Amino acid sequence: MKYFLNIILILLLASACVPLKQFDEIKDENELLSDEAEEATQENDALKVQNRELESDLNRYKNKVELLARDTARLGRQNRRLQRRYDDLNANYADVLGGLKATSTKDVDNKKLLSFLQQLQEDLQKREDDLMNAEQALIDKKRNLREAQQELETAQNELSEKNQRLAELEALLNKKDDAMHALKSSISNALTGFSSDELQVYMKNGKVYVSLEEKLLFPSGRYDVNEEGQRALKKIGRVLENNNDINIVVEGHTDNIPYRGKAELQDNWDLSVKRATSVVRILISNSKLPPSRITAAGRGEHIPLVNGKDTASLQRNRRTEIILTPRWSEVLDLLDMNDQ
Repeated sequence: MKYFLNIILILLLASACVPLKQFDEIKDENELLSDEAEEATQENDALKVQNRELESDLNRYKNKVELLARDTARLGRQNRRLQRRYDDLNANYADVLGGLKATSTKDVDNKKLLSFLQQLQEDLQKREDDLMNAEQALIDKKRNLREAQQELETAQNELSEKNQRLAELEALLNKKDDAMHALKSSISNALTGFSSDELQVYMKNGKVYVSLEEKLLFPSGRYDVNEEGQRALKKIGRVLENNNDINIVVEGHTDNIPYRGKAELQDNWDLSVKRATSVVRILISNSKLPPSRITAAGRGEHIPLVNGKDTASLQRNRRTEIILTPRWSEVLDLLDMNDQ
């Protein structure tokens, strides 16, 4: 007898793990999508910071180029002055040398002339050395100027590329946001015949939520969708089939009162999974939505909207949510291009 009881207990535990496994898988998928969206936002902010840094580098390179250009012009003027002085001294040297030759036969103090000539030659050599140093400094400045201009051009190209990527990323994020707002409006317009105490359509964290009250979809403790709920789901499905760029998750939620319905269900978690799959089946069977785009998840009583045991609180927590999330593949591809 004890052996058979153990077998029954093992089977019950195994069947109870199915909703938990589904819940964990959906939870991981939602967290992954949220992480991708957060990563895209952070990368967008990081690109803005990088652009500001590049603009600062660009200004620094511009200042460096302007300074080198001024130095180059100054050295050019100095070089020309030295060249003129060198030419004047060289002419004076030639004049003195010619005069010395002309007076070499006369009675003149040649020693004084030779001393003056030697001094003039030394001065001339010094001027020539200064001129050569100035020419070399000018060559170095011109080389530095070319290098600075190349660095400036590289920085400008890099900044231009970053600005283009940033503009593309912001345009893509804005496009996603506009598409989700348009989707929300389309769903709201399709469900105008239903009251706010039956369903709500709203946006949160870049996602569109369609929250359907239990009384619109299911009898108490059941998971078969009633006629009015099917009518609402068909309208939603026709809107979603025209939006291929979103992921769809259907989550079932219950209150925290223990389930005491049919024996085919074990608990609230099991009930929430059954309700989610019932909604998914109706969406798929009444639209062109491919099953690969939709995920069903049961949350049980573990994510209530409000805390409380009064009738109104319990009623609010008994709901089914259709969560529509934009696909981030294009954004992530663009971010991968930025990392390369």
